[in-house]
Amino acid sequence: MTTVNVPRRRSARVVDCRALGASLAQIEIEGHGIGVGVQPGRFAMVHIAGLGEQILARPYSYFLRRSEDRVALLVRGVGRASLALVAARVGDEVSLLGPLGNAFPEPPPTSWAVVGGVGSAALGGYASAGMRFLFGARTSADAGFARALTEAGAHPAVATDDGSMGMRGTVVDLLQRELENTRPSAIYTCGSTGMMAAVARVARQAALPCWVSLEARMACGFGVCRGCVHPDASGRWRCICEDGPVYAAETIFAS
Repeated sequence: MTTVNVPRRRSARVVDCRALGASLAQIEIEGHGIGVGVQPGRFAMVHIAGLGEQILARPYSYFLRRSEDRVALLVRGVGRASLALVAARVGDEVSLLGPLGNAFPEPPPTSWAVVGGVGSAALGGYASAGMRFLFGARTSADAGFARALTEAGAHPAVATDDGSMGMRGTVVDLLQRELENTRPSAIYTCGSTGMMAAVARVARQAALPCWVSLEARMACGFGVCRGCVHPDASGRWRCICEDGPVYAAETIFAS
């Protein structure tokens, strides 16, 4: 799972911005070498030109590596920086520092991805590789990222809390239902911490290997600001950008 980290800050520009719902978008970015070293689970610190240096770069998982010079991101607009990225236009300038963090281990055949909302981005690189996706959102209005997964080559089973799309219930409910019929070789998951903790419990009960990708706000992306610390299963604090964001579930969530 170890990844050699050679992050570089690179200038790039938006070449496509497609709305996937209210404050949801898929952003395509192009710049020399920005796709080099990109793997599922790794991320970039992205800064939008024009926001000013007082607005810090924000972390975004790479959704798709199109080529050595082009990547796609999934963005939910919740703050000034992410709202600006959702509203970006073709030609807008951005800078990326990356790739940062570690990657998911190479998945064994018949692995499943269990994702919630924008957590889909961390595993998007497997959408065309035959991995089965289970996707969860609050309502159909929040499920635009499931469409992005479909267009990337996946065929996600969907659960929404209100039943407005797919199964009524959470993605954890969907996982438990699907495990009644078949068994994957491993489970990979990204989403809210509570969701991933529940997925990890289900995987543990089924004696399945499980890998999680933690999400956190951070200002630097390489261990200086210490803003992304998270307790592991032993109570030790982990700096997600330094030795994560991908971990074996049992190292993060206690049984």
